[in-house]
Amino acid sequence: MKLIDLFDCFLIDLDGVVYIGDSEVPGSAKAVCDLLNCGKTVIFLTNNPRHAISQYFDKLNEIGIEHDSLKIITSGTALAQHIKSNFSALNKKKAYVIGSTSLKEEIGLTGLELVSGDRAKNADFVIFGGHPEFHYDEMKIATLAIANGAHFFATNRDMVYPTTEGHIPATGAMLTSIEAASGKKAISAGKPEIMMFDIASGHHEHEKERTVIIGDHLDTDIAGGKNAGISTILMISDPKINEELRQSDIKPDHIIYSLNDLFSDISDLEK
Repeated sequence: MKLIDLFDCFLIDLDGVVYIGDSEVPGSAKAVCDLLNCGKTVIFLTNNPRHAISQYFDKLNEIGIEHDSLKIITSGTALAQHIKSNFSALNKKKAYVIGSTSLKEEIGLTGLELVSGDRAKNADFVIFGGHPEFHYDEMKIATLAIANGAHFFATNRDMVYPTTEGHIPATGAMLTSIEAASGKKAISAGKPEIMMFDIASGHHEHEKERTVIIGDHLDTDIAGGKNAGISTILMISDPKINEELRQSDIKPDHIIYSLNDLFSDISDLEK
């Protein structure tokens, strides 16, 4: 039996699994297209909220992945949907959003009024997503707003982000400063929390037993799959993960080295 035969729905991480920077991870485009041609459901889950969904589609198209049934869920879209589902009268409330333009646009679609400066100190929501221009003033305003009772959310807790240069600081590294200053912990939308998985479940009708997540990080993708009660596949695209895997209590159900391995016999992968 091949690994692909165990599942009908594949939740696939993007950064480090499908591409790194602007470059395709070798073989990923063909493997994803083959999954789709086999009638499998593919939903991409990314903790990175910096880009609009349309930009992610464009990036996938550029590396050869294009299909009418493709779905993409970012931590930003998941957080926006969570807020819309759990809070009322959003058009009468204010949000201070730290992050990219795309994240701000996503949160703005909830009906929340986006505020900044002195008005943001009394915002009803503080929503944090890392961005390269993160500034002390943003940390200060967020801390004051949280002290004044704002709900505190973050897109994710990823400490690093894979690039062609290596791993660089990500949202979690910046978020820590606000959590330390405010004494409050943000509610996170991204993996390993189950918020994104709950949103994804609304986009398919497959049983949990036939659903799997594929990712390259134990503490986000694999731990998230465990939290959501689904199967997990760790893709080892960086040799350093082998040492982390040996030391970690988080163990994936299967290990692959390329998305092409999904089409291999399970017995061969376990050798």
